Amino acid sequence: MEKSYPIGLDYEYWAKKILYFYGLLSIVAIGGQLVGLIVTFYYYYYYVEEYILLRMIWPTSLILAIMLISWIMVKGMKIYNPYILFFAGSLLAVAMILANPGLPGLQMTLLLPMAISLIYLSKLKLTISFLINFTCLIIIYIMSEASRADMTPYEYFAYLFIIVAGYIVYLAVIERGAEVLSTLRRAAEKEEDLLIQNRVMERLSKTDALTGLYNHKTFQNSLDTFVQQADQSAMQLQLAVLDIDNFKSINDNFGHSAGDSVLKHVAQVILEKSSSNDVVARYGGEEFAIVFTEKNFDQALACLEEMRRAIAELRHPEIGGGTVTISAGLQNYYGGLSKSEFFKKADTYLYDAKSNGKNQIQHNRSYNYSV
Repeated sequence: MEKSYPIGLDYEYWAKKILYFYGLLSIVAIGGQLVGLIVTFYYYYYYVEEYILLRMIWPTSLILAIMLISWIMVKGMKIYNPYILFFAGSLLAVAMILANPGLPGLQMTLLLPMAISLIYLSKLKLTISFLINFTCLIIIYIMSEASRADMTPYEYFAYLFIIVAGYIVYLAVIERGAEVLSTLRRAAEKEEDLLIQNRVMERLSKTDALTGLYNHKTFQNSLDTFVQQADQSAMQLQLAVLDIDNFKSINDNFGHSAGDSVLKHVAQVILEKSSSNDVVARYGGEEFAIVFTEKNFDQALACLEEMRRAIAELRHPEIGGGTVTISAGLQNYYGGLSKSEFFKKADTYLYDAKSNGKNQIQHNRSYNYSV
């Protein structure tokens, strides 16, 4: 039971579509027989009984039997094998040809199952369909005396040639379809690669290469947006500015490589202790900035204190197992406060924390967390 194809073909969907097409073809064939009956009744009334028997009853019965079996296999048994469908289409064409042997050109209905095989864009399936219909035309000529009587050898070979020519043309269609699919696939792959590259570039343009946190520019843009939102709503917003204490001595005593490692470790702690709704950035050098959102002031302060304690307890093998501390300033937003004033106030509290002994948090409340 086949349902998928490497090019993404849905076998079930197209099997039902082909069955629907065969149904329309059957209706047209039966309708043609009814029209023939009317013509026979008016012009060849003496031939009506024979027409009904030879041109209507058995061909219609065969067509309905083919459609019923096909319907049971596709709808009931859920068999979507294309070769069975090709064979069913060929049988429908044969039934129509045998029912009207004197109708010139009807043999070309054998091209229809071959055309249907194009849906699958498979040379193998087209070849099998071609062989089925080519064989059917030979059998019709050999087994049907009426067909031989109404078809000259020249016509017979002409029909064979047309079926072969149709096969060649259909092969070219499949090759062209494969070429188009290949072009579309390459274009899609290039587009996907470009999207990935754009995402990577966008990510790189927004983040600090060393720590992976947002960079200075992204922080400024985010702060702009949050200040505007907070100014227009009751949104709670706090800004913290952090600085690693005595960082210059780390670079002087252990080298810039050790200093970079310490920066990454501190950044990781800050990121882990913040929430997904917060904006964490490396503001510059050893300075970091955090925009707390969806927190009240006490929650932001407690989160900042948790960061300070965790950083103070963290040991860094790059500096001989030593520790570092941070100082921080915290400011909550209130209506009418501009972005620059907002940042300046938080930065001022950071300066106060540095001046008062470091390793502490200063803020715009009457209490603070300090060592």
